[in-house]
Amino acid sequence: MKKKYKQEYFKYHEGIIVLCPNCGEGAAVKNENSYKLATLECNHCDLKKKGYDLMTYKAFVNLYCPVCTHQIRYEQYNLKERPKTINMNCDACDSQFQIQPKIEKYLNSYPKEQGLIHDPVFGCPYYFQIDFNGKLFWAKNREHILEMENYVSSHLRTRLPYRMRMVERLPTFIKEAKNREAILKILQKWKNLYK
Repeated sequence: MKKKYKQEYFKYHEGIIVLCPNCGEGAAVKNENSYKLATLECNHCDLKKKGYDLMTYKAFVNLYCPVCTHQIRYEQYNLKERPKTINMNCDACDSQFQIQPKIEKYLNSYPKEQGLIHDPVFGCPYYFQIDFNGKLFWAKNREHILEMENYVSSHLRTRLPYRMRMVERLPTFIKEAKNREAILKILQKWKNLYK
């Protein structure tokens, strides 16, 4: 009898498993949709970070000196607090004045590697990702792996008319019967890799 797909495992509120920036093992990112609530925790090296701590400011000024009209440019990154004013000196006429800078907020996350999927707050690459015949195959967490395994191993896949599930948005190469065995082997490996 052919196995019929029924959604069982995947929940959208689960966290993401990423590569720990300290030890390279699996670490958990929770609440990745809000930098204010996001956390990164590694049980291997005891790394603990909060997304809110990554919030920094960039202050910049681009104007002409009010005395001699010489152009003044100033930028400062990685400010933990929003500066109200900045003391400026004109290089041309040595005039001194205070300016209210323009401010931009940004997350000072880890540098991202080209071609990989990263969590949106800390910028850590997903733990489960691999090149599959030139296409990136990835999973967010164990529940995502179990749900894809459930779907790929099913021969009968019915679609609900009123909503689209995660598995129905999977790339075609994952759903194709010719890739079934190879995809299932990768998913099994990932399941055993991080328990």
